[in-house]
Amino acid sequence: MVGTVRVGCSSWTSDAWWGRVYPRGLADGERLRVYARLFDTVEVDSTYYRSPARAMVEGWRRKTPEGFLFALKFPRDLLDPKVPLDRAAVDSFLASARALGPKLGPVLLQFPPWVRPGRAATFLSSLLDALDPSLRYSVELRDAGWYHGEVWARLRRELTERRVALTWSFLTYLDIPPEVTSDFVYLRFIGDHTTVPEDQHGEVRVDRSAETRRWAERLRERQGALGTSFVFFNNHYAGFAPSSVNEFRDAMGMPPVDTGRYARGALRLEESWGRGDA
Repeated sequence: MVGTVRVGCSSWTSDAWWGRVYPRGLADGERLRVYARLFDTVEVDSTYYRSPARAMVEGWRRKTPEGFLFALKFPRDLLDPKVPLDRAAVDSFLASARALGPKLGPVLLQFPPWVRPGRAATFLSSLLDALDPSLRYSVELRDAGWYHGEVWARLRRELTERRVALTWSFLTYLDIPPEVTSDFVYLRFIGDHTTVPEDQHGEVRVDRSAETRRWAERLRERQGALGTSFVFFNNHYAGFAPSSVNEFRDAMGMPPVDTGRYARGALRLEESWGRGDA
C-alpha cells in the first residue's frame, strides 16, 4: 500500500500572500479558514516561540475542516540542552497540543544549529523519555556532527527504536541524510533568510526545481513502507511557498492546488467553508 503524502506550508500568516492567496479585506483571523480549504496540513511556526494556550488551539480546531492536520513545533525554550528539562512545561505543551484531537499531526522538535552532539545527545534522550509516546514526533538536528560515526549510529538506532522520525530538511548549509526511522517522513524545505529575504516573498525568486524533484524522488522510493508523510515549504525556500507546494505535488504526480481561487473572488467565502464553522 502506497503511503499518503500531505503537502502544506510553514504557517498561514504570511503578509506576502494578501492578494495572492487571501482576498484583500479578509480579517486576519479568517486566514486559517481559507488556508485550510486549499491545503490539508500546516506547520505551526508560532508554537516554536511560545507554547499556545489551550483556547487558541481549540480555535484552530474549530476553524478547520474534518481531516485537516496540524504539525506543531515544540517550544524552543524546552529544547535548550543547557537548561534542565522542565517536565511540567513539556506536559503542559502536549496537553494543549492534544486539544486538536484527531487534527493533531506530528510534533516537530526543531533544534537550533548550535546544538551539537555531546551533552545534547543525553538531553535529547531525556526529552524523548518525557514525551507522550501516543503522539508522533520528528526531530530536526542542524549540526553536521550528528550525522557521522558512532554519534550517527546511536542517533539512528535511538530514533528507530522510539519510532521517532528524523526530519528531512533542505538547508543551504547542511545535507541531512534521508534516513527513515519511523512509519512516516517529515520533510521541510526551509532555504535561508538571505537568499530570499522576507521583503521579496510573494513570487518565486529562485529556481529550486532540481532540489524539489530530488527530494520528491527520495520520498517516492520509500512510500510503500510509509503511512502518512508530511511535507512543508517556507517562503524562504524559493520565494512563494504555495507555488513550491504545487511544484512538489507535480513531482509526486499529484494534482495542483488552485491557490489563488479565493484571492480572485472565484468563490464566495461563506459558501466555500459553510456557515457552521464558527
